[in-house]
Amino acid sequence: MKYKIAFFFLITFIGCFETSKKQQAISEDNQFSSNELTIESPEGLSEEEVEYWDLALRQELFYSLNALSDSVYISDRTQLEKIEGEDCTEKNVSFIYTTEEMNKIEILIEKGTFDFKKHNLNLVDTVFKNVNGEEKVESLIVKNIIDDRYSYGIDGNIPISEIKSLIIKWNGKPLDIPDTIYSNLYEPNFCRDRSTVEAYLSGGNNIYLYINCSDGAGGYSVKFIFDREKYLTKIISTNEMPNGFDFLDGTAKVN
Repeated sequence: MKYKIAFFFLITFIGCFETSKKQQAISEDNQFSSNELTIESPEGLSEEEVEYWDLALRQELFYSLNALSDSVYISDRTQLEKIEGEDCTEKNVSFIYTTEEMNKIEILIEKGTFDFKKHNLNLVDTVFKNVNGEEKVESLIVKNIIDDRYSYGIDGNIPISEIKSLIIKWNGKPLDIPDTIYSNLYEPNFCRDRSTVEAYLSGGNNIYLYINCSDGAGGYSVKFIFDREKYLTKIISTNEMPNGFDFLDGTAKVN
């Protein structure tokens, strides 16, 4: 059962996001705010259940954005030009690709071992209670704070791996990519059974880089957006759907 859903912005969301003034050259296919997106809902749902599921999905996706204007980067990646030429190992993933317009794109992502001695960890808070005059541990509150930033993929544990570096070149010229965009993203998955790193070209100008990270309660997916010169923004989803990339695209299906 397919339902076409127009993703109009609800005024209640406006106060939840910081307004952005940036203007990007995006293809019309990516104008998420003005085009319809087809989402396939599970069979057998009542109209009320479908409406509830659709609203919940939209809300969760919108709340994943850094700014409301980032919604223009939500698009069905299967309709975009896929960046091929992937070479993957447990330690790095690389792409070397010539686009349909004959531009050369090179991507290199390296994974490194996390050294906890070099970081300030604030992963959990311990809650105590007094039992017969003796302090005992009542519960643990997961905080996931590393170096004063919320960190993904760890679920209160010390991370094992991190994204060590991310380099992208457009026709041989490196893009401006600050390491702060990935320094709080841990446990990247490379070369697993399913696709864990994908890259696409949108409108001939923007690169969408998807990475699947961690698993279980700490699992998440991230979508980085770049233009020909620099990093623009990212969208992170901790939704537990089987393919987090579909959730980031707004095309997710409920099993």
